[in-house]
Amino acid sequence: MAKETVNLGTINLDNLPQRKSVYAIFAQSKESSKPINCRYVGETDNLEERTKAHLAESEQNECLKKFMQSDKTKLMIYELLPNSDKDERLQKEKDWIIDYKPECNK
Repeated sequence: MAKETVNLGTINLDNLPQRKSVYAIFAQSKESSKPINCRYVGETDNLEERTKAHLAESEQNECLKKFMQSDKTKLMIYELLPNSDKDERLQKEKDWIIDYKPECNK
């Protein structure tokens, strides 16, 4: 499946897929509007639920919570993996961590 990019400040979170996926959360460049400075890469069984959890006050990752609660524009790139098992998603997550070098996955 193809990667999709969404602006978490403008999208209706209820419209995110409730499906298995791998995702990455970024800031948005003011100059180009492109994703920069990856903050977090994760995998999930339900992208909508997980995204809402990251935006909640109860987010456990302090690095990510600080970013998600900031006024910075947040972009998310995700890839739906509807027929994947947990191991496949974890492998893709590892690959994305290598590619994107997120600062909050440490």
